[in-house]
Amino acid sequence: MNKLIIISTLLLVSCGSLKKQRTIDEEQFDGLKFESLKRFNSQRLGNIKEKNQKLVQCHQGKTDVAFEDFKAELDKSLNNYLYWNQISTCYILKKEYTKALNFLNLALATSKTKEQKAMVLNNMGVVHLEQENFPEAKEYFKKSTELSPHFLTPQYNLTQIYLKFGFYNKSRKLLTNLLNKNKNDIDFLHSYAYLELMTKNYKSALVFFNKIPEKYKYRDDIATNMAMTYYMLGLYENSLESLNDAPKSNKYFLSKQMEIKKRIENMDRK
Repeated sequence: MNKLIIISTLLLVSCGSLKKQRTIDEEQFDGLKFESLKRFNSQRLGNIKEKNQKLVQCHQGKTDVAFEDFKAELDKSLNNYLYWNQISTCYILKKEYTKALNFLNLALATSKTKEQKAMVLNNMGVVHLEQENFPEAKEYFKKSTELSPHFLTPQYNLTQIYLKFGFYNKSRKLLTNLLNKNKNDIDFLHSYAYLELMTKNYKSALVFFNKIPEKYKYRDDIATNMAMTYYMLGLYENSLESLNDAPKSNKYFLSKQMEIKKRIENMDRK
């Protein structure tokens, strides 16, 4: 599951999957570039403006430096929701979820507009999602989306829960909206391709997989799901090619890849 946090005014702190680091090198393929730093590679992070440097430091793992800078701004930031939201983001990235929630509560208490509250609620949802508290996470993402429909991050996060639990019609509605906002986003395309795969629309799934640039088709999750799509279409050589190109660095996806290979081997024996 690939979930995102929301960050600051133009940069919401949206968290891409904290368990699987997946960066996007080119900003045109990142539909959440104004809401999230999680999919920025090192070069894109290096271009972030000074006012967001503490968040950049946290994304780079330099949390001790960032926290010192946060402390220096404490007195003038007590009623600033962004200040507390940014600190919470650093704790989310450190996987210290109790501390993250404490600071998110401060952010929510000091937020004033619907957009501000939506940002904080999304990040509360991420904390619950990281801890696999799926019902709670879903409610936070729904509330965030209702408060600020133009934020894409909570919509994307909500689709990940819907896809996980098989609510495909709800997923389709949200993903269609996301793709209308950015038709090139890697994870929007992959999520829609996965949706089509799970609803047995294999030819349509392949259409969406083929819209993903070649370099990203080798990502573990994309390569695995694309291989399964080829398999279901009877294109076994293509399936094996996708599996051979997969990085094989993730145990979960490696297991799924081996399952597909065994299916193909069993077909050859018949």
